[in-house]
Amino acid sequence: MSPPNLSATLWSQPLRTLAKRWAPAETISPRDRQHRLLRWATLLDRNPDRIIRLLSPSWAGGDLRGTMVGEPSAIDVAWNDAVLRVMGLRGRSRREVKAFFGLSDAQLDRIAAGSWWCPIRPAWQVAARIRHVEHPELENRIVAAAVFGVIVLCAMIKWVIYHRLF
Repeated sequence: MSPPNLSATLWSQPLRTLAKRWAPAETISPRDRQHRLLRWATLLDRNPDRIIRLLSPSWAGGDLRGTMVGEPSAIDVAWNDAVLRVMGLRGRSRREVKAFFGLSDAQLDRIAAGSWWCPIRPAWQVAARIRHVEHPELENRIVAAAVFGVIVLCAMIKWVIYHRLF
């Protein structure tokens, strides 16, 4: 019997973890997912200046609650809505929210997670993040346009430097 291939085991574990991070928690129909996410964004848009507490990212122990008590999180806003609870939202844990909205860890982090330097955000920004998760095309176009602009700028600078020197 041959010994197990340790290098394959060491390299496959991070890949499985990364693939799991981007995979949705539960498969729901796209129409239900869109309806649920838009309902969540609408709840946040009702009071756009409300301060929303951001959670820790999933890779940093995101299931733990923050220390800020006065401000609700985006998950708390969803949980306080009776319509979403009737539709099947079972609780306020990260796992239950991911399953209900059909989100991956990365998508939920994009919506509801913050960092040590930005622990809060206005509700309208969280609602915009929900819409970007639901329809990422616009955000992807903006990023592509910015990358294209940087490439064109670098080409122009190189052209000017080349023609000035020679």
